[in-house]
Amino acid sequence: MVNRAGINGVKNGAKPPDNKLKATLHDFARRQLSVEDRLAELSRFYEIGKTKLMQLNKVFRVPSVRKPPPLEICTALVAEKALDNSKANRETSALIPRDTVRKIQSVIAPEGAELRFPGRRKALKFRGQLTAVSIMEEVHCDGHEKLGSKALQMGPVGIPIYAFCDHTGKALHMTVVPNDRCQVMIGHVFLDFIGATGEMPVQLTFDGGTETGCMRGLQQELRSASRHKLTSHLRRRLLPELLELERPSTGYNSGRSSKQFIRTRKHESCSHIVQKQLTMFQDYWNTTPCRKQKNKLLPTAAPDMVFNYLEKYDLERCGTAVPTQVIQELRTRLSKTHEEVMQWVPAEFDEVASVAYEAIGSPSLHYSTGWLTFREMLEVVENLTM
Repeated sequence: MVNRAGINGVKNGAKPPDNKLKATLHDFARRQLSVEDRLAELSRFYEIGKTKLMQLNKVFRVPSVRKPPPLEICTALVAEKALDNSKANRETSALIPRDTVRKIQSVIAPEGAELRFPGRRKALKFRGQLTAVSIMEEVHCDGHEKLGSKALQMGPVGIPIYAFCDHTGKALHMTVVPNDRCQVMIGHVFLDFIGATGEMPVQLTFDGGTETGCMRGLQQELRSASRHKLTSHLRRRLLPELLELERPSTGYNSGRSSKQFIRTRKHESCSHIVQKQLTMFQDYWNTTPCRKQKNKLLPTAAPDMVFNYLEKYDLERCGTAVPTQVIQELRTRLSKTHEEVMQWVPAEFDEVASVAYEAIGSPSLHYSTGWLTFREMLEVVENLTM
């Protein structure tokens, strides 16, 4: 007798619409689920067996590794993925047998298999050599936030640093700043550097941070009045690496557990101590010769010796002298004065702190006794402000 109702005695659930069922089956293929996992997923709303699943896969043309596209299409797909996949790792968007993929890759992209070969030796990174024909040819500048508020984790207390280094290795200018992310402040620091050295470099190399906007404009304006043309340089000396040598000897993290974290009072004392240490470190760095390296093109003598005896090291001076009146005129074009941006504490508190410092005998500022000096000043300031 014919079963006109189409019911075989087992309740399979409600069959979803063809468009939804097709999308579900194609998603199973994309996720590379096994037959058991596909049946388990379908059993939540449509319980069928393996035979019925294979029939549905055939009806809706669900892709399978056992029925890959023609070789020409496989080659095009593998080539497309090889171009898009910069990491040369596995992609699962196309269902192609592994042996087919490997055969195609061995022809069109053999470097992929070589990169994944067990025990392979990594290619040595290209190490270029720094070269220079003169001093002040290229100066690198950057901020150093190892003593910033986020690094110290002492509340809002932070002592950022900004420094300028010549391409030959000499530390030209190092200073503490209240905010190394303020472009007006960095513009004034750049003019301080020009005033300290008396000349501007041919090229100023810095990153693309927002704090470099004013400095970039000042350098371009000075360059427009000089005979030099802007040149590109690919190898940039990293100031944080140079300043990293100073951290172990500057009392890093000292007093971290103390509760005396009053921003104005802490900045007043710490900024002077850090600036003093920077000056000492700059003098040490510029008077200490580097170790001799036979493959190094730049001089290995002390940076001060290189700057003082250029003829001995076949170097020239390429900096352009900048008069003091030009620097003062450029400062007037910035939105804030030098005193405003370099002010660590309010003027009223600065007067009180000066009185307190004189009251305790004006001791020498040093990182080893900085906390003791700070506590003594704190007692005097509290008495004066009560």
